[in-house]
This record gives sequence, structure tokens and C-alpha cells, in this order.
Amino acid sequence: MDQSPDTVAQAVEFEASFADRVAAAVREKLGPFRSYVSEHVFEAAIGKVVEQAAQVLDAPFAELLTGAWERYPEIRELADARRHPSDEETMLELAEHRFAWEYEPKIELVFNETYPVSIPLNVGVGVTVLGGVLVVQGGKFRELRAGRLRVGVQLTVAGQEMEPQSRDIELPRVFRFGEGIAIRETVPVGKIAAPEPEPAPAS
Repeated sequence: MDQSPDTVAQAVEFEASFADRVAAAVREKLGPFRSYVSEHVFEAAIGKVVEQAAQVLDAPFAELLTGAWERYPEIRELADARRHPSDEETMLELAEHRFAWEYEPKIELVFNETYPVSIPLNVGVGVTVLGGVLVVQGGKFRELRAGRLRVGVQLTVAGQEMEPQSRDIELPRVFRFGEGIAIRETVPVGKIAAPEPEPAPAS
């Protein structure tokens, strides 16, 4: 991949890794309906499911990461205007940590207004933050500097489990969150800051 991906689908190269296998699983699931519809309708239905699966994974890293990070007390502290004026840029070195999301959409198809069929999807996404420095200013996520990610996807379509895909992603040296993403009030969890180095022993 020539440039750093912006979404999960790009990171795992959905078209190369999953699209054909998703189509095969759906084709098998819809096999009993093949004689009731034209080839064009049948293939269009398969294409719709592949497209929907890709859309589920078309999740930008910026939204996934900031939505998860804002739950952590270190982030809440950086967003506290009483401690950090809006013109102050504050940085947090990140320890290695992992987030996971699961989606279970169902795609409903109807052939000839008579034959309904439901295609269940189970999509698991895991993102491990391998390192980086998070920059917060004015209660907003601004940048991730020297960020590195590991992205994994598990996908089950119509009961058929696909081989999981995983990629290590090195983000641009400065990965900007647009004009900034506001840090919302959330229920805090755990810690993600890298531990402070031990002071050097006195000589």
C-alpha cells in the first residue's frame, strides 16, 4: 500500500482479502433462490452484501481511536480547562494498549417481492496501539505523533468464518484529527499512559 490507510477496510485491504470470499459465502447461501431470479438480479444481491460488509469496515481510525481514548482518566485530565488553558498544547506518551469492537448487522434481501432472506454478518475489529504521542489542546484531540497500529479483522458471513486478517500500520509522522475532535464526557476506565522512566540512581 503506497500511503497510510485511513480506515479499517483500507488497512486490511478488504477487496483483496475478503471480497471474493464474502461473495462465495453469499452465493452459497442464496443458492436455493437462483432458479427464481435472473442472473443479473442474483449477482446484484451478492454485490449488495459485499458492499455492506465493506461499509461496516469503512470506519476511520480517527473516530475509532478518539471515541475509545476519551474514556480514560489521563485524557479527561488533559481536557480539564482549569488545568490546561485552551492555548496550551499538552502531550501524552501512550503505552501499548488494545481496543476491540464487534458488529452484527443483518442484510435483508427480498427476491421478486416474495422470497425474503436474511444474511447475518459478524464483524470483529481489533486495533492495538503500539506506540505514539497523543496531543490534546483546548479540550480536543489534535494529533497522534509517531503513531503505530496493529489492525485485525474477523469476519463471518452467513455462518461461514473467513480467515482473519491482521496488518501493522505505521501512520504518518504527524497524524492530524482534522480541525480537532472534541473530548466528550464519558465513564472513565483504566490507563493508557506510558509509565514514567525510573530516575537514574545517584552516583
